Amino acid sequence: MPKRGYPFADAAPLQLKVRVGQRELSRGVCAERLTREIFDPAGVASRACSSCVRAVDGKAACGQCERALCARCVRTCCSCGAVACALCALVDYGGDLHEKVLCSSCAAFEA
Repeated sequence: MPKRGYPFADAAPLQLKVRVGQRELSRGVCAERLTREIFDPAGVASRACSSCVRAVDGKAACGQCERALCARCVRTCCSCGAVACALCALVDYGGDLHEKVLCSSCAAFEA
C-alpha cells in the first residue's frame, strides 16, 4: 500500500514537538522569580527595597511601578490612598506644616 499524500502542501506551518523544562522557563518572562524558586537552595528568597536596599519586611509594593518597598520607604498618596515609592511619589512641601504626598496619577490631575 502506498503512503498517503500530504494534504496541506506548503501552506501549513511545521508542527514540532518541543519539550519545555524548568530551566527554559527560568529564562523566560518571569525569569528572576522562577530562577529563585528553582535554584535557591534554602527555598526562601529575600527581596530588597527598591529605594533604600534594606530587606523587605512585608509585601508592600509601589502601585505605579510595582517595586518592593520596606516599611520606612512606603509613601501613601493623600488623594487616593495608593502606595508609592520615592521615584513615583511627588512630595509637596508647600506652606503647610505637613508634607503632601501624591502618586504620579494624582499629581497629573493636580498640575
